[in-house]
Amino acid sequence: MGEKRATPAPRVAADVRFGARFWDAVEYEVEVLDEDDFALFLAADQLPCEVRPGALESIGASLAALCRSRFSN
Repeated sequence: MGEKRATPAPRVAADVRFGARFWDAVEYEVEVLDEDDFALFLAADQLPCEVRPGALESIGASLAALCRSRFSN
């Protein structure tokens, strides 16, 4: 019989960028999202500050990874 392959260790809160407290706060804000505030945000034609290059991709990747780790077995 062949060798057993080592399975990767599960990700833990310490491995997640920004830590569990940050993502708990993000989850809370998403769950309590006010529809009127969100509509106002979507209607805005500019942000109050300049977004650094790559920020949107970084946020998207972080949220996608969080969803995969949270909702997959």
